[in-house]
Amino acid sequence: MPDNRLTPEIRARLSQAVAGFLAALALWALAETWSVSTVPDMARLGLLTFVLVHAGVSLAMSGTVDLLRSLVGAFLISVPATALALSVGSRFDVATNALDHPNLVSAMSTLVFVATPYLAVWLKDPKRWNDYSLLFETAWEITTRFVLVWLFLAMVWVVLFLSDALLDLVKIGLVDIVMRTSWLAFGLSGAVVGFGLAVIHEVREKVAPFPLLRLLRLLVPVMLGVVSIFLLALPMRGLTGLFGDLSSAAILMMTASAAITLISTAVDRDDAQAIQTAGIVRATRMLAMLLPTLVGLAVWALAVRVSSYGWTPDRMLAAMIAGLLAVYATGYAGLALVGENWKSRLRRSNVGFAILLVGLAAIWLTPVLDGYRISTASQVSRYDAATAGPDELPIWEMAHYWGKAGDQGLEQLAKMARVRGDQELLSIIDRARRIESRYQFSEPEFFLPSEEIVPELLAKMPVAGEGTPLDASDLTGVPAHQLETWHDGCQRVLPNGRPGCLFLRGAFSPVANADGQAFVLFLDSDGFVHVTHLLRNSNGDLRLRAAAALAENETEVFPVEVLMQAHSGRFAIVPSGQKALDVAGKVIAPKE
Repeated sequence: MPDNRLTPEIRARLSQAVAGFLAALALWALAETWSVSTVPDMARLGLLTFVLVHAGVSLAMSGTVDLLRSLVGAFLISVPATALALSVGSRFDVATNALDHPNLVSAMSTLVFVATPYLAVWLKDPKRWNDYSLLFETAWEITTRFVLVWLFLAMVWVVLFLSDALLDLVKIGLVDIVMRTSWLAFGLSGAVVGFGLAVIHEVREKVAPFPLLRLLRLLVPVMLGVVSIFLLALPMRGLTGLFGDLSSAAILMMTASAAITLISTAVDRDDAQAIQTAGIVRATRMLAMLLPTLVGLAVWALAVRVSSYGWTPDRMLAAMIAGLLAVYATGYAGLALVGENWKSRLRRSNVGFAILLVGLAAIWLTPVLDGYRISTASQVSRYDAATAGPDELPIWEMAHYWGKAGDQGLEQLAKMARVRGDQELLSIIDRARRIESRYQFSEPEFFLPSEEIVPELLAKMPVAGEGTPLDASDLTGVPAHQLETWHDGCQRVLPNGRPGCLFLRGAFSPVANADGQAFVLFLDSDGFVHVTHLLRNSNGDLRLRAAAALAENETEVFPVEVLMQAHSGRFAIVPSGQKALDVAGKVIAPKE
């Protein structure tokens, strides 16, 4: 009789496909509820971090250890990572704004990426958790598997798109159902990733990254030559263009990072696999000896920049990276100079350096090394010491990008400015708080409203809803380009002869009353209606954001009937988490 039992390989494939499917469904559910105002921002950030980290780590380790152990073991990274994410989110008025900061996201990614091989090796054999050979092999295997599985997923979707196009020729929409059903598309992608990772692990000997690593070794002499030419030419070319420029420091640090990577690939996982050719061995040692000079120049360039302009979060991150590179460079150069067994000692040092990297990434995400708080204090002290004027401070960044620390810093600066009678700084702070666009803030001459636009809007734009008539104060602080867009809409005529714009008052957000906010509906050149939510709080701060029909995947364009019925008064302002406009079969609410 045939043996119908599933082989261990088939069970692993199916179980990992199910795990990937469930993880993708969790991400889909988060995406579907992301704009629901009843879900706290901290909860969204925590759930997103936990799902992404736990799913990624568990799938990365499955194969190295069985799936159940990887799912349980992943908690050792996903729980601390979630706690760190919540710590970061607490520093912003809206916790999910932390996701807009690349330095925070990259720190979290680095922590997870570097810690995962250590956890995988520890779960497999706790006594060998610091075995460099095993760590090296596990790290590169995980990297290779994920690169290949994303290529596999891309190919699966290419086949699905082609299949849909082919079947559509005979009026069969079977594949189209998958594409139009968002949860099914997410789930299928997750299942493909889990299944693919299992298959790739089965053939890991055939897809090992070691041939690529051997090719990378050949770049060591090239890198040595480039670095040597740079260092020889530098005294003759002068240092003026190097120091005081953050981009120069970044180029130096990226070059040093590339050199460290090439040196690590050259020494490989053990002496048997390491470089043997005498020429490349000498080139590797010489490159290691030049590392401190490269990193030292980067530190110097960064130090000059900080002394001139103070700390910012980007400069703080650059300083932390430079410090880590200095540790690598000093260690590599010292070991290369020692002589015998330098390669084995370098491998052992890499274990400690990687742990240091994880520790620094974690500290960067804690209040201990809060780049936004420290940068704010630095900029405030520059103004307090009269070493920087109002136009030399990152006021817009503090207002929109540095979270609660930036807001507190602006309050401190405003108090100092009032004491000194510095009206210029007070005006800049006020503008920064009102203007959402960085470009508009830095180039105000391109956004000065003409004297004719506001009076024309007051004359042509009808008003609906409860509250006072339209007044010039309602349009104060609105950017000129936005006023011109509304003005253009008013110039267009609806089929019923009314102007193509409307100022509709209503308490759509609970943070202000109806007199302080409105929906501005206007017609574009293609005949579609757009809606802008105008919100002015009790302090007079203005905010403009698009409104969308949330029940229709947040579409921001509407048929002309929406504006015509709103003109006729056939609308209602209804609850929708916050308040929404119900008109012409559409429920329109401000976007988050």
